[in-house]
Amino acid sequence: MIIADTHILGWREGHWFDKLRREWQMERSFQTSMTIHRPDVVFILGDLLDEGKWCSKAEFNYHVKRFKQMFATPPGVETYAVTGNHDVGFHYMMTEQKHKRFEEAFSAPSVQMVEIQGNIFVLLNSMSLEGDGCNLCSEAVSKLEKISLQLKCSREQLKKEKLSPACKKIRKITGTYTQPILMQHFPMFRSSDHNCSTPDAAPPQEIDIPFRPKFDCLSEEATKQVFKWVNPRLVVSGHTHHGCHRIHDNGVPEWTVASFSWRNKKGPSFLLAVVSQTDFSVNQCFLPNENTVFSVYITGFIIIILSMLLPRKPHHVTSCVDLSDKSS
Repeated sequence: MIIADTHILGWREGHWFDKLRREWQMERSFQTSMTIHRPDVVFILGDLLDEGKWCSKAEFNYHVKRFKQMFATPPGVETYAVTGNHDVGFHYMMTEQKHKRFEEAFSAPSVQMVEIQGNIFVLLNSMSLEGDGCNLCSEAVSKLEKISLQLKCSREQLKKEKLSPACKKIRKITGTYTQPILMQHFPMFRSSDHNCSTPDAAPPQEIDIPFRPKFDCLSEEATKQVFKWVNPRLVVSGHTHHGCHRIHDNGVPEWTVASFSWRNKKGPSFLLAVVSQTDFSVNQCFLPNENTVFSVYITGFIIIILSMLLPRKPHHVTSCVDLSDKSS
């Protein structure tokens, strides 16, 4: 199960009632999905919090605790999160302290590779791919280069090719090499959502708005570099609050998952994916449209009021008399 952009409201941007109902909606939707679909693993692709970039330590700890209550998973279900710009800020706002506290709270380093049931997933912090040589960026690049070498060496080992000297020194992947799946907050570079045609794609008034590299998507340079390092078979992203499915020029498909919050989208959705070592299948799952939810509430309220106001027919009790001949 893949969700994104939950945006747990803080104490600055959201009204208390808005916060109450949005969190209730998301909690019930997520827990119902856990019961119905019973996924093996949950990926949360950034912007878990709405005000993580601003809030104090006490606020941050409160929001983290609330998030973990809302999105609790049953025993045996693994959960992985990636960092979003609302969690730590865009690159110009991101600090070592913000990055560190989010990493510790959600076990979300800037780059990590995980193996799940024989499948390899690479998770990235999109803001660390700015390319300006900052400490966090340098650390992310170093990790990506190491992962790239691990993948290359495991691929050579699978093909029973002669290992290069560098491969003999590096730790191999535990299981069999499979082409990775890339999980990140920002989409790969694209000019806009123009070519997105999923039912939850951006509305007509937004779909042609140009994307700003490093704010709305990765830069073209970073995109090419990540493709080279990771060589993924599938990319999954969030951030735009709208759904999208597109095929990159190199043939790699990318799914962008819409926001899970009704505050960002009237019809939220999430992805369910089935993944094997050689194939994958991705399905979109849609939550009720908020207009439908309100219509049901209003209709139910009217029915209750009418049932209370309409006069009720009195109930007549008919006595039964035994007319049988008692003497017989």
